[in-house]
Amino acid sequence: MKVEERLVNETQFTHRPAPYEHHGALEALVYNRHNCGVFHLPESGVVRVGRGPDNEIRIDDHSVSRNHLLLHIGSDIEIEDLGSANGTLLVRADSDAFDGPTRRSEAEANLHRGSRRLLEPGDFVRAGTAMIVIQPRQAPHLLTPVAHHGPAILLDPEMQRAYEVALRAAQTGISVLITGETGAGKELFAEAIHQRSNRRERPLLRLNCAALSASLLESELFGHERGAFTGANQAKTGLLESTNGGTVFLDEIGEMPLTFQAKLLRVLEERSVLRVGATRPTSIDVRFVWATNRDLRLEVSAGRFRSDLYYRIAGVEFAIPPLRERQVEIEPLARHFLQLFCERSALPVPDISPGALAALHRYSWPGNVRELKNVMERAPFASKAGVIAETQIPTNTDQPERAVHAVHAVHAVHAVHAVHTDSGLFPAEELTQAFVPAAFTALKDERERILEALNQCAGNQTRAAKLLGVSRRTLINNLERLNLPRPKKG
Repeated sequence: MKVEERLVNETQFTHRPAPYEHHGALEALVYNRHNCGVFHLPESGVVRVGRGPDNEIRIDDHSVSRNHLLLHIGSDIEIEDLGSANGTLLVRADSDAFDGPTRRSEAEANLHRGSRRLLEPGDFVRAGTAMIVIQPRQAPHLLTPVAHHGPAILLDPEMQRAYEVALRAAQTGISVLITGETGAGKELFAEAIHQRSNRRERPLLRLNCAALSASLLESELFGHERGAFTGANQAKTGLLESTNGGTVFLDEIGEMPLTFQAKLLRVLEERSVLRVGATRPTSIDVRFVWATNRDLRLEVSAGRFRSDLYYRIAGVEFAIPPLRERQVEIEPLARHFLQLFCERSALPVPDISPGALAALHRYSWPGNVRELKNVMERAPFASKAGVIAETQIPTNTDQPERAVHAVHAVHAVHAVHAVHTDSGLFPAEELTQAFVPAAFTALKDERERILEALNQCAGNQTRAAKLLGVSRRTLINNLERLNLPRPKKG
């Protein structure tokens, strides 16, 4: 059965869909981490779903069994699990219950082998890590830019597919994990999910886990009682309590210490928090959205991230592509940021020269969308005769950036090798030989870029981090990793 690529209409998810019999022709939207496919469904019959080649809907992922489930299509649609290894989970579109095997009973969420469950419009089916949604078949069309609730520009097909499934997930209580490089747009993605959920009238809490120590994280998120520690002169309500009924966006969760991971897992399981120094827990009602620039599966393999916490938070996982892989969005985003900044600053909007446009596409954008925004906000002050020149655009190519990823791959080789030794898929020696030359080039380029930013900002780390399109904490971590001295305070 043919997989058809198509673009997204974000307005179709505002209300719960009508019953299936009113939709006519149907299709299955299948999203699994980086990949999305659309499969046309017959008017009636049985459709097999699984990893094996004989399935009508084939999902090539090891979390999916060879023969995972069946879709029984008629006047209604029913799903039937075939004894899959990782299970089939039904998530109701109007459910705000927390997803996870220890929180929801099997009768409520997980299908038993051979049993059938009625699938209602808007529901999710999770097979392994893959998400399946049945929806009306539609002709391709462009998604118009979303100005306030979500990414400003959505032209890249991969971004549009991920955004479509995210809007579906927003209607449920399922936990969402967003992965992608720093500055790629994970926070905007989280905002879009919050704004399309039934919690949109409640607060959205944003917190960067990399910016706080384990003790501060606990005190800030859980709160504390008076006298709990030195300086605790009065009781403090934690951020989770104060966000009750809303959404909590925790960024850079891969930086979270293991000791705090265990405490957070307890919060997720019990839906309550225990203030520092308290003896009785307080119930909370929040929806979590998580983000990281790390591959948490590799972190789990390396023992740096708890596997039980990972499976708890990865109800559905979205991968945001880096800006260099979304070439179609670079110019529209650049013009969008330029227009917004000039309007806010009461400046005339300069034009972008053909040379500058070419340079925008040549550059690798290691800081992603955040770096592009910073570049376009600086450009009006250096433009001459109302035109942004090529010299105002960063000039290094994308080759060093690919090498930077090779460096991270070198560090991860042994973790990957430990997972796949039996299958022999990742011979560590061959990977190391392939990556090491590029790694040295990457380290040299990265050091030069950081030193140049610090020089331009007279050693001010906050300004240098903004210039590089990363957080101050990430800059400090990079200085330590590259053995560069931190500038002394003047």
